[in-house]
Amino acid sequence: MTALLLAGCAPAGSPAAPAPTPSGTTTVVDGLDLVFLHAMTAHQERTLAIVRAAPQRIREPRLRTLVAAIDATETDEVAQARRWIATAGPDTGQHRHNHPDPGGTGDPVALLRGTPEAGYDAALVAVLVPQQRQAAALARAHLAVAVAPAVRDLARRIDESRTAQLRLIAALRVAPPTG
Repeated sequence: MTALLLAGCAPAGSPAAPAPTPSGTTTVVDGLDLVFLHAMTAHQERTLAIVRAAPQRIREPRLRTLVAAIDATETDEVAQARRWIATAGPDTGQHRHNHPDPGGTGDPVALLRGTPEAGYDAALVAVLVPQQRQAAALARAHLAVAVAPAVRDLARRIDESRTAQLRLIAALRVAPPTG
């Protein structure tokens, strides 16, 4: 819970204890699992806006491939989280939150759209690194309190994939932003 509070993603009220996952294919989410899904979905929607800003402007082929993989992975994760959220019942508003900009860049999509061609890759990396670092941290923090096994598995996969993405980004050589 402390990690969620620090991330600015705490619920308005005290969450109820999560419901156990029944046998079968339905995942029941409540409590902190539901808070995590709302927070992560909002975070991933921002990431998707970033990677979809102008993928055709990416010069580094490995960065272009990584961005396409991020788009596919996070699109699937958001769809799954939305299905679980929908099964939790009507949104009472208690899970709404402000999701702070992890890089302090304001609107990253506007920043990317205003970046000259020569510096686009570096600008993308500059907004993507803190975004993915925050996703990994949020997922890692949720592992300690996750109740539904499927949500715990999602958090584990997010932590592992975002951490691997950060290693891949660190190995790229991108031109520094210009002007």
